[in-house]
Amino acid sequence: MDWATFLRIAHILGTALGVGGTTFLEIYVLKHINTRNVDMFENDAVKISISLIRYGLIILAFSGLGLLISWRLNMRGPEVFFSARFLAKMVVILILLLAALATNLKFVNLKYASAVSTASWYAAMILGMWRRVPLSFFTIMAGYVAFIVLTYLILEYFRNKSLKIK
Repeated sequence: MDWATFLRIAHILGTALGVGGTTFLEIYVLKHINTRNVDMFENDAVKISISLIRYGLIILAFSGLGLLISWRLNMRGPEVFFSARFLAKMVVILILLLAALATNLKFVNLKYASAVSTASWYAAMILGMWRRVPLSFFTIMAGYVAFIVLTYLILEYFRNKSLKIK
């Protein structure tokens, strides 16, 4: 197996861990939002999910850096590094990193941070899979912002619905 294949597999694994961990965490939190007595399994489930998300982000960042170096060594030029899709992915990952840092330092409301995190992981996955995006950088970023707002509204709807049920 060559380095490019290894880096692609690692990149996909990092994305899968991040998207899967974020999805499980949001569903789990919505299910247990009203629980006053949190047992050890619930705490462990949250801790494991957060660890998966962190590992996914670390793997994604380092494999992405490896891919960048590999592409540059293979003389790939502006068609890769200055494409709207690539630049949008870099901004989304940067926002994801900043949101994770702000959440860990408790600078951001957890509701907003979870919406940004969930939307960012899915946006990164979609941009990674969608080849030849026929949109400009600003159009992609406007769609990303709209996706964050939509994610927040959906999560808020299910949080409120979950609170009314219990």
